Amino acid sequence: MTTWSYIEVRRLLNDFLFRKNEEVNTEVSRLSGGEKVRLTLAQIAAFTPKLLILDEITNNLDLETRGHVIEVLKNYPGAMIIISHDVDFLKEIGVSDGYEIVDGYFSFSAR
Repeated sequence: MTTWSYIEVRRLLNDFLFRKNEEVNTEVSRLSGGEKVRLTLAQIAAFTPKLLILDEITNNLDLETRGHVIEVLKNYPGAMIIISHDVDFLKEIGVSDGYEIVDGYFSFSAR
């Protein structure tokens, strides 16, 4: 496990839009849904897993956070399984293959 300096932690949090002292020191239980998404993405950036499973990640995001999520996922080096009804979001992050469930049946689509 890597030991991070205070400056390195603040730099990472700043990259994920946590810039003010009160934002950095807020308990996770008091963060909004969008802030929790940003914090989770910061954790992923710090310790990148090989597989991300995301379920409706764009729900409850403001436009700035949504844009940030898109940029992070476009550059994610691992594999992703994403559940989303947001077709524009999927296109923006470069999803190339998809499965759709309609009336209980799976269909595959390559984009």
